[in-house]
Amino acid sequence: MAITKTNFINYSRCPRYVALADLKKEKLKSMISLEEYRKEEEEEIIREVLGDMYDEAGNDLIDVRNEHLEVMMPYYGMVELLAGFLAPKYFSGTFKYSASTLAQESFDCVIDNIRYLCYVDIYNETDNAFNIIEAKATTTNKFLSLGVKDDGKFNSIFTKGSDGVYRLLEDAGLNVEDFMPLKKYEFNRSKLFNRFGEAGHYVYDLAVQRYILENDLKANGEVDKIPLIKYYLAVLNGDYVFDGKYEHGEPLYETDKNGNDIICFIDLTSVTKDYMDKIDLDRKRVAGYIDDLNGDEFPLGEYCEKKKTTCCKFCKVCWSKLPEINSIMAYLDGHHGFKDKEGRKYSRFELINDGYLSMLDVPESMLNREKNVIQRRVVETNKPYINVDKIRDGFKELKYPIYHLDFETFPCPLPRYKGEKCYTQSVFQFSLHIEREPGVCDKEKDHYGFLAPDHLDRREELVKLMCELIGDSGTVLVYNDSFEKTRLKELADIFPEYRNKLLKIRDNIFDLMNIVKTKTSLYESLGYDKKDAMMFNYYASSMNGSFSIKKILPIFSDLTYKGMEIGNGVEALVTYASFPKMDKLNFEHKYEKLVEYCKQDTWAMFVVLEGLKATVK
Repeated sequence: MAITKTNFINYSRCPRYVALADLKKEKLKSMISLEEYRKEEEEEIIREVLGDMYDEAGNDLIDVRNEHLEVMMPYYGMVELLAGFLAPKYFSGTFKYSASTLAQESFDCVIDNIRYLCYVDIYNETDNAFNIIEAKATTTNKFLSLGVKDDGKFNSIFTKGSDGVYRLLEDAGLNVEDFMPLKKYEFNRSKLFNRFGEAGHYVYDLAVQRYILENDLKANGEVDKIPLIKYYLAVLNGDYVFDGKYEHGEPLYETDKNGNDIICFIDLTSVTKDYMDKIDLDRKRVAGYIDDLNGDEFPLGEYCEKKKTTCCKFCKVCWSKLPEINSIMAYLDGHHGFKDKEGRKYSRFELINDGYLSMLDVPESMLNREKNVIQRRVVETNKPYINVDKIRDGFKELKYPIYHLDFETFPCPLPRYKGEKCYTQSVFQFSLHIEREPGVCDKEKDHYGFLAPDHLDRREELVKLMCELIGDSGTVLVYNDSFEKTRLKELADIFPEYRNKLLKIRDNIFDLMNIVKTKTSLYESLGYDKKDAMMFNYYASSMNGSFSIKKILPIFSDLTYKGMEIGNGVEALVTYASFPKMDKLNFEHKYEKLVEYCKQDTWAMFVVLEGLKATVK
């Protein structure tokens, strides 16, 4: 079977990947079946889509079962079709595209007795050559955000041409220094060459495709076409706002009122050309890995992509040498590195590969941040660090009644309802526990909520009930307030009738994480100096470097998410996404379990609040 583009990207991570995959060179000259190819591609697509879905929410998606995530594939297929449908608006010639791999154009080549293969999402044939357009279910934000802010104005390294296509400033024939200093431009442009970076990940993918394609043309005596081919990414437009029009019950993604199409095209011809030597070196490395099949331990590094949706599938094997709890990776801000007495800086990977695996393996003299010193002492003594005064002062900011609030959202790649953008965190459920007096709250009797029973636009029903339940006075308590505040602002903009009430709820929000972790501006306003204000308020060994509520909860309660049928945010959104496909009995069961999960989230806040109070009495 041939090496596909997806597998090439994985095989080039490190030599051990190839060995663990049990790859045999003699198998690699034949073609891969379409079924095998599509399976490989879909696994990567799902992981990439999830990476975009959870940029803001920050959930850990690594251990979610793949079969559950297949509900996202139709959305990605639609992105491909939308890109193909809109391409003739921006490019001349004929087009070949399809949601079916079988109908797509393909290229393959044999180098050193190994076959490489890729399919093209959109093949655009012109008079004398052709263009390659790859559709990705990410947004323009990853690319257009590369740039410099000066005097309140942001300039991107990309610019939109008169043809509506985005290009690098240099490729558009513009003077870079009219927009930003050359060094800053080059720094941001260099991010396109970090294959593990947010934008570089997609550019590398396109560059591998170019490499296979060019070698196919060379083998077939069509070298003259190579300089004429252009390479583009088709991505979702981060500025596009859906106007709510439907046709036969499906969203109709017409040009929005601001003139935005839902798809944007980015010309990466020059960047992928600069990648060719690097891809050739990677290809030679992969061939060497296949020849050697060396499964020995290999140094850990950025290429593992640990804790990313695109992580190496063998991370559990290679990272098993690190302790599960309180490894060196649990040091807060550890990505900034550590310095020895001579001032030499070491990355986490350098230390891990030198045998520093646990937090206690790192000498205290190398801990340059006070928070890391505190973490180490907590682990050594197994006694939590508690800033009693800061926690007590944080409690004084709470006013009763306290409304413990949590949203569940569906960050769909494509907007579903009026006023939404691509990957809008569309609220489909809220949970509310009302604590009317200090410590007075019943898990069942004082719980309220709303869960959309289908995929119709139920947002106004949700908003109306929430506004009725939450009073104008008191505190709306959440965990990680930027998420809820953003959702409330979005809903206020979409539903002007409820705008004042929603913004009032937003104004009354207080983040429980401010009391557990900290918020510098809050504690400075309460009279603490900057150093104390910046330091966390509570830390226990079991937190393992995380301030998520799921890490805090077990410290103060036996309440757990373990064993719950729906036990995390991804399972919640996948369950909701699957509602239309369920029979009545299964739907009723899953609906109840989803209510139970969201109820647990708000009850957990009450439990943590009570636990903190008891700690600082």
